[in-house]
Amino acid sequence: MFGERVAKMRWRPGSGRLVTIMAVCFGLTVVITRLYLMASGYPKIGGKTYHIAHALFGGLLLVIACLVMFLFAGRAALTTAAALSGVGLGLFIDEVGKFITSDNDYFFPLAAPIIYLAFLLIVLVARYAARSRVRPPALVLADVTSQVGMDVGAPISVEQRNTLLTSLDRIDRSGFTPDTVALCDALGTYLRTTHERARPSRFTGIRHAFRRFEDAVLPRRVLAALLITVLIGHAVWTLLRLVLAVIVISGWHSPWTAVNHFLDVTQNHGWKALVGLGIAAAAEVAVGLGCAVAAVAWIRGRADIGVRLGIWSSIISLTLVNVLASYFSQFLTVFTAIAEALLLWLLIRYRTRYCSV
Repeated sequence: MFGERVAKMRWRPGSGRLVTIMAVCFGLTVVITRLYLMASGYPKIGGKTYHIAHALFGGLLLVIACLVMFLFAGRAALTTAAALSGVGLGLFIDEVGKFITSDNDYFFPLAAPIIYLAFLLIVLVARYAARSRVRPPALVLADVTSQVGMDVGAPISVEQRNTLLTSLDRIDRSGFTPDTVALCDALGTYLRTTHERARPSRFTGIRHAFRRFEDAVLPRRVLAALLITVLIGHAVWTLLRLVLAVIVISGWHSPWTAVNHFLDVTQNHGWKALVGLGIAAAAEVAVGLGCAVAAVAWIRGRADIGVRLGIWSSIISLTLVNVLASYFSQFLTVFTAIAEALLLWLLIRYRTRYCSV
């Protein structure tokens, strides 16, 4: 019975971290690739006869990532595979515009929203995988056994050892057979004796240094003032984008080339682009009002409401608004998304450190 239950597919321990690494490498690869190509004038590899697209290198890295997982064991192999798969996927999907158009249009406006949606989907999977979930004792023991197996013959950190021991101690052994209980005891003894001189992770010092830096540079009052200011600025920026959307819908022509390019993209795609722009504008209203109300509530002493509204406004902007906005201006949306992601992270850090919500 124990063996049958463990044999089923289950979440890998640390899967949230691995998918997060993949998502970060994916996003950075797309942004760096597009900026590099723009700065270098979109060079081509292969000359007049051949064109070796970077999607091919992306596919090669994806294959290498699979081989690393198949051929090697241990945490380093999984981390390397996660990073390679993120870079490979980024290089591959960056050329999605060529795959969905008959004329191989790399700059096709729909490509940017597809890339952005793919990134959001991976982030969503990473967050879902990182959630703590109630699992049967047999699966917890199987996960601990698997992680101990990866560390046999190699040093582990104090944090990893303590995490494994805590998982073992919390297992309900009432339904286990005597042999399975003996396995639990043996794993605990192994971790306590073999790794009794385990050292702190090399990242532990970095985390402690970061927290000290954070406490010194961004104490509660400073961080609160910074976030309120940014929320107000975000509301103003959202209002400006909303005004631009209204201008586009009205058919106004600008004397500036950059704005005219934006207008041409909208007009060339007719009513469909206008519908998308209208939905984005409605979402912008919600985001702008959410940020403004969040700042006002925070100033009036309701930090819990301000943080909650700020987080939800950032999420709506990062998902719905930026997906639609990327259709019209991919590079502007990239930098906007980076700034909004930083704001969301700071809001979550504030909630974690100072709020009870």
